[in-house]
Amino acid sequence: MSRLGKKILVILLAALVTASAAGCLRTTADELYSLPQASEEYLRLQAQIDTILGLGAEFSPPAGGPNRQAVQLKDLNGNGSNEVIAFFSAPGESALRIYIFEMVDEDYSVVDIIEGVGTAFESVRYADLDGNGTMELIVGWQMSAGLKHMSIFTMMDFHSILLANAEFTWLTVCDMTGDAGDDVVVLRLPSVDAGAVAEMYTLMPDGELVKTETRLSNGIETISRVLTGRLIDGVPAIFVESEGKFDEGGLVTDICVYTDGNFSNISIRSSSGISEGTVRTHMLSTDINEDGVIKVPIPRILKAQSETPYYAIDWYAFNSGGGSSLSLTTYHNSNDGWFLILPFDWRGKVSLRRDDAVAGERSIVFSYIAGEDGPYEDFLKVYKLTGDQAADRASLPGRVMLMSEGSVVYAFELLAAPDSYGLTLNEALIRENFRLIYSDWLTG
Repeated sequence: MSRLGKKILVILLAALVTASAAGCLRTTADELYSLPQASEEYLRLQAQIDTILGLGAEFSPPAGGPNRQAVQLKDLNGNGSNEVIAFFSAPGESALRIYIFEMVDEDYSVVDIIEGVGTAFESVRYADLDGNGTMELIVGWQMSAGLKHMSIFTMMDFHSILLANAEFTWLTVCDMTGDAGDDVVVLRLPSVDAGAVAEMYTLMPDGELVKTETRLSNGIETISRVLTGRLIDGVPAIFVESEGKFDEGGLVTDICVYTDGNFSNISIRSSSGISEGTVRTHMLSTDINEDGVIKVPIPRILKAQSETPYYAIDWYAFNSGGGSSLSLTTYHNSNDGWFLILPFDWRGKVSLRRDDAVAGERSIVFSYIAGEDGPYEDFLKVYKLTGDQAADRASLPGRVMLMSEGSVVYAFELLAAPDSYGLTLNEALIRENFRLIYSDWLTG
């Protein structure tokens, strides 16, 4: 039996076992102790695929994207029944083929073959771009190590029709128009002939494919990550995080939206061609307080008690007109894996220093700045405790345990009375504002 045959049988057997457990099948006691058998239709499908493999073809599963199986099941025409989509590379040439099998008269038949040229399938996505209930296929073709092409195919009675081709660096599918249908966004890094751009493809109900584009920041060299989310006013947006060379740092976020029939980069400044308000040295954008709006982090250096610099992170949310507002401020202790949301009334009044004098205790001390140059009045200490006695040390007088992660315990200690120095400060605040760091917020 071929590898694919085994894979199909495993999928089918798992489905049969699940159905039996849920009471969907009528079985006898003897049948419960026997392995379920694949249907005749799946066995004939296996034979057809084995025939393709026997001609010298090889499985070529997509290397990236959300769908990475060599054989995939998807309802392409919305009739409630899955079609089978299989990915192959032809022998001895740069030919790639997608076989689409449909169930016809209780048997699977090849209804279409999509052919392309390349070294591998970069990705495949399925999306109903025009809202007619039929899936389009968005296929990425890996042409060479540094070159990728995208094709959009619409299906008409299971016959693929090519709608668009485009070179791309990054590809994403999301709802940019807010009509509950998906759109395709292609990103390209700068070339000798053109700057970096974002292209958006929208399939209209009448079948017309509309392409609009907007430029990305000058100077970007690599794309680090692409996020989709919403702005303050609820408009869908795509956040393109790129690295390059800029005056204020090496990371920039371009924010692209579709409003009033236009696809535009709302964060870019025409004078410089750069999204200047989002340039920074580190940290990626995220919905840090989970209110549905993506925020861009901008580090701000704090007054120091030593030569070691410490930064607060101001998180800005944007609206569809390009305006921004401060949503919240945090301090991130990346070495110890935690961050704290800072009250707004701490702004400009707080300094930090590290205190690791006790073995197994790593801590950050927050101090109130009494004057322009001090003195510094300590009011909060946050601990990361490790070792066999970590939990006991978190319970020492004055300390309050926050959480434990395996052998690591986090705790804090108020070094001043609540609401000292005119600052919002109490145990409940620290408990509510303490979080652990997710690694994908950081770069490098």
